[in-house]
Amino acid sequence: MTIPDSLRIRPMAGRDLDAVMAIESQSDSAPHWKDSEYLASIEPDSDLPFKRRAMVAEVYGEVVGFAILRLVADEAELESIVVAPNWRGRGLGRLLLAEGARQVKELGAGRLDLEVRASNAAAIRLYRGAGFAETGRRRAYYHDPEEDAVLMSVTL
Repeated sequence: MTIPDSLRIRPMAGRDLDAVMAIESQSDSAPHWKDSEYLASIEPDSDLPFKRRAMVAEVYGEVVGFAILRLVADEAELESIVVAPNWRGRGLGRLLLAEGARQVKELGAGRLDLEVRASNAAAIRLYRGAGFAETGRRRAYYHDPEEDAVLMSVTL
């Protein structure tokens, strides 16, 4: 199935919280933040030493995915990217990742980093397809189950 013409990637808003939490709960690889952490990610940039960009993918008015990136100085990190199970495999993750990379580059990032569970083959394929390369590993970084984190990076 292809991506509908109605796809819209827009800034995450407070009204999206229930949908974001529902999508997150359906993904074992999501970071499983508290709702307050998601709300903090959409607050306007304040006097924090970093900036965040939180966005949702919306199809026919329904939130079907989201991404959150953090920018510190000239380096950015993909903190979370999740697509609803029934929308996976259609390119939404790739589009969210591309839009997030575009936004942090526009804000001055020269590099985008991330970490991913070593067993998350679909995500690793997505990142490699977007030009990311493995830069290292963190042994036993994840818990429940314990697993290595693969560190990846791309120059923007």
